[in-house]
Amino acid sequence: MANIYDVAKKAGVSVATVSRVINNEKYVAPKTRERVLKALNETGFIPNANASSLTKKRTNILAVVIPDLTNPFFTEIIRGIEDQAAQRKMAVIVANTDENPTKERRVIRFLMEKRVDALVIASAARTTTEISPLLYRGGVPLVLLDRQLKGLQADLVRSDDKGGAKILVNYLAGLGHRRIGFITGKKGISTTKSRLDGYLDAMKAHGLIPEPELIVEGDFQQKGGREAIFKLLELPEPPTAVIASNNLEAIGVLGALREKGMDVPRDLSLVCFDDIELASQVYPFLTVVAQPVRTMGTVAAQLALERLEGEAGKEREVVMQMTLLERKSCRKV
Repeated sequence: MANIYDVAKKAGVSVATVSRVINNEKYVAPKTRERVLKALNETGFIPNANASSLTKKRTNILAVVIPDLTNPFFTEIIRGIEDQAAQRKMAVIVANTDENPTKERRVIRFLMEKRVDALVIASAARTTTEISPLLYRGGVPLVLLDRQLKGLQADLVRSDDKGGAKILVNYLAGLGHRRIGFITGKKGISTTKSRLDGYLDAMKAHGLIPEPELIVEGDFQQKGGREAIFKLLELPEPPTAVIASNNLEAIGVLGALREKGMDVPRDLSLVCFDDIELASQVYPFLTVVAQPVRTMGTVAAQLALERLEGEAGKEREVVMQMTLLERKSCRKV
């Protein structure tokens, strides 16, 4: 493997000059810089990023911690983050926690040890105390994404989950539905609570009783949606419409209904959060409240990078609005 001395010899310059070119410093003549870059390419020399980071006190790495890499919602967010990072010539490391707070703490500790420059996290933690001491000790710019941790001083980018739930209830109530079931997300997550609060408020606003039996805990996964709809269908008076807390739960609901020979929307109207690709491809096409997912990633990265450059002051909260996309999964009653 070539080293910096090989590059210097091939370019006919000093090692110090090669170092200045690698670090994109000034005071290198254009022709000399061109000669060094050519030598770097021909020798295949790869600079030691760790050594460079010790000098600059930067690794040029933005870390993203998410609870479920298989969920298209989070992968689309990552696309927005990567777009912003690339403009700053930064790399992105993505870590998956499987909704496990213990694994999350281990991942964060590893990233801190690697001296990442900033961290964007959709936390699996249920309480601030589960995670905040570790984050504060790390001392890196932090942005919370999608999920809020009360008491943790950090920038936050999220959607109006409560408002989104109200939009869905209003839509179904407008179609004449009175018994509207709700499949929640994972227990203890701020997103889950906000969406449930919106459902309860909207039901009351329409003069509908939000009966406890119509609210079933899910987990943001297909399995959770499947198990929840079976429970709702076993009720003496099943709901005529159901709200799923995300697309994956809705896909689970659709699969379970087909097993029972039921059809959407003939036998049940179904709506959900998130307009990922699945929502417009499965049949019937799902009515959803859409979040500006990639924009959420873009904004989260911008806030993290502004913190890194020392451009920000007080912690900021950016709330994205949701939009109803009406498709074919509901009918009037």
